[in-house]
Amino acid sequence: MPLVAPSGSLERSALERIARALESVPRAAYSVPHVYPSAAPAYTAAPRAPRPGLSGGRLRLYVHVPFCRYHCNFCYFAVRVGSADRMQRYVAALERELEWIPPGTPLTQLFIGGGTPTALPAELLDRLLTAVFARTSVAGSGVHTVETSPETFSAAHVDVLRRHGIGRVSMGIQSLQDDVLARVERRHTREQALEACRSLLASGLIVNVDLIYGLPQQSEESFLADLETLAACGVPALTLYSLRTNERTPLARKLADEDRFDLARLMRWRGLVKRGVEALGYTQTRWHTFKRLDSAARRHEQLPIFDEAMRGYQLGVGMSARSHLEHVVYRNVDQLDPYLQRIESGESPVEQIFPLAEEDRVTQFIARTIGDGRPLTRTAYARTFGRPIERDFGELLRRLDEGGLVRDDGETLLLSEDGKLVYDLVMLAFYPLRAREWLAAREGRAAFVREIATAS
Repeated sequence: MPLVAPSGSLERSALERIARALESVPRAAYSVPHVYPSAAPAYTAAPRAPRPGLSGGRLRLYVHVPFCRYHCNFCYFAVRVGSADRMQRYVAALERELEWIPPGTPLTQLFIGGGTPTALPAELLDRLLTAVFARTSVAGSGVHTVETSPETFSAAHVDVLRRHGIGRVSMGIQSLQDDVLARVERRHTREQALEACRSLLASGLIVNVDLIYGLPQQSEESFLADLETLAACGVPALTLYSLRTNERTPLARKLADEDRFDLARLMRWRGLVKRGVEALGYTQTRWHTFKRLDSAARRHEQLPIFDEAMRGYQLGVGMSARSHLEHVVYRNVDQLDPYLQRIESGESPVEQIFPLAEEDRVTQFIARTIGDGRPLTRTAYARTFGRPIERDFGELLRRLDEGGLVRDDGETLLLSEDGKLVYDLVMLAFYPLRAREWLAAREGRAAFVREIATAS
């Protein structure tokens, strides 16, 4: 039976069973673990390394806009509070970096994130989107997305998005409780957020709202009330994250013990969230995304960034942006002034690289399947890597099966209902040993991980 009962209670024996199955898994990651290697960013320094040209005739594009009007205390992204002059200079640099793209390259999907892209004045956002679509041609039916926040977007921003064919906005609200917002140093209010939802929904754009659960002194009842309020507004898509912190975040140093996730609290929260959104008519489409499938939100899907041979075709432009090209991940310099200086001097903005060995490509394959809520078939694994999955992960699969975390019909692997509640920890269990050690070292657990792995 599932560990988390409909009442939300936890069965102790099942909790112990799951803890044993996951005992060698680090409890921290630097982003959601199905985004690898970003969740374990052990990059190698390679200042100004050149990026290779595209192969395969397609491109997925990420543009990083680092500007925010303030810095939330849980945020670990590369963000800056910028002046109008700095914003203009930055957009000019993005225009130059976009020249790396051969004219007319087929664009499968665009995502502009940050930071807060709508912290840019509408005319600068217009200039940026004009530059993107001047270098590319739209390919397929992928929905393009721009991130926003309640206090930054305007009618002028919406007009820009619609004119350029942007179909979706993802708005970070995080909470509708003013006291919770104050604790994490968000500067919008509940009413601002709700008015922003109403305005965006009226524009005809697909609206996704981000919320975080497990924020300091946030109650389960208040989170469910937030879900009910957004559903009543007609928001068709929700992205619901568990609070994730690391040593880079001010909040991590201030969290009380009762506000930190242990295994039981994490699973209780996730069971609560899943039951809550499903009761409101949403369907879980990925581990942290929920949609009303009778709405336009069903059209949006995050498209792949690599082909069946695991060759990447994603370009990331902007400060700290990552490109996955062929079998290497390139990360741009994460400081604003060095980024601007390199672009303006005609130099590569790359600061670090991560060559993807076969074990890393295996991790990405798993991340794109069971790590992201999709089935993993033995046939596809063997076709891609030339051997059965048991040769690489036989012992791990046995432990996950004993822990009741996977469903296995002999051909297809999926997470069980309990496994879905610890999807990120299961994904981390498939990480290469060196990546797990890198993460565990930040918890003082590297020797423990090696001991468990050796014993296995």
